[in-house]
Amino acid sequence: MAGKVKGKGTAQLELVTGRFDSGPARGPVGPTPALRSARTGPLPVRPERSAEQGPLSAADGAESKVERPVPKRRATAEQMAQGQREISISEFFTKNRHLLGFDNPSKALLTTIKEAVDNSLDACEEAGILPEITIEVHDLGFEGSGGQHPPDSKNELTKGEGRFRVVIEDNGPGIVKEQAPKIFGKLLYGSKFHRLKQSRGQQGIGISAAAMYGQLTTGQPIAVTSRTGKGKPTHYFEIQIDTRKNNPVVTRDDKLDDWHQEHGTRVELEIVANWQQGQRYVNRYVEHTALANPHATVHYVRPKQARPPSSPRRRPRSSRTPTAWSSARSCSWRPSRRAMT
Repeated sequence: MAGKVKGKGTAQLELVTGRFDSGPARGPVGPTPALRSARTGPLPVRPERSAEQGPLSAADGAESKVERPVPKRRATAEQMAQGQREISISEFFTKNRHLLGFDNPSKALLTTIKEAVDNSLDACEEAGILPEITIEVHDLGFEGSGGQHPPDSKNELTKGEGRFRVVIEDNGPGIVKEQAPKIFGKLLYGSKFHRLKQSRGQQGIGISAAAMYGQLTTGQPIAVTSRTGKGKPTHYFEIQIDTRKNNPVVTRDDKLDDWHQEHGTRVELEIVANWQQGQRYVNRYVEHTALANPHATVHYVRPKQARPPSSPRRRPRSSRTPTAWSSARSCSWRPSRRAMT
């Protein structure tokens, strides 16, 4: 009995061992060589070379290859050197005006007003003059070319993009005749870049970039009126920018007999803007500028309104509260007595 059990256990052991025996090594799973040759045919056999022919050389291998045409060079170093030239600053910003804040017509309106107001505040502060700044925005599509309502006008402002005239006037020290074309018609030109002093403008790009934007969108030059003091002549300029050479081009230079300002500067720009979408940003900027500069008097005239009189009646209010004109949409901020003293 014991022998039978032993024999039975041996048989079971042999059975288990045989079940997990890997057996002879097998190749990769796939069709047999006979089936493969039946499908694809016999594999090509390279003819053997005799001893007289010798081993296969590199030249023999090159002859067996298919000769392909060598591609011609598109341009040589000399030809590439002929196309290389210097890029003007104005030409660069002409193609990348979004870097200056003129991404769209709504933002361009705000940027134009901001750059001109910053220049006015800086000039008055440096000269020690209490600034009095007038900001005007005129809708040319509504007012017409002569400043009056066209006959077919429905007394509605331009919806969407349109032509607008932006006017910024201040009572600053003015600009001398020789420097006015360079200030408004040349990028990277100013007097504050090399100063170790905090100021609103520094690079000398802002107002000239606004002039370039107006030239690109409307084709009209920037108009500048300036006077340096009482009894001195008033000069009127119309300036364009040569975008290739970054130089000003003065298209008009007149001397005015009379001007209502004893000293100051007036800048007029005609640009393509969107007042419908950008007016809230402009209103907010003018209000915040007046609050941040309580020593300044800011007159703000929006489209569809007449220019306020020179000496309107004002109600006594705080310097941080806007005083309304007779018109509901034209506002003025005046300095407080504490700021005046």
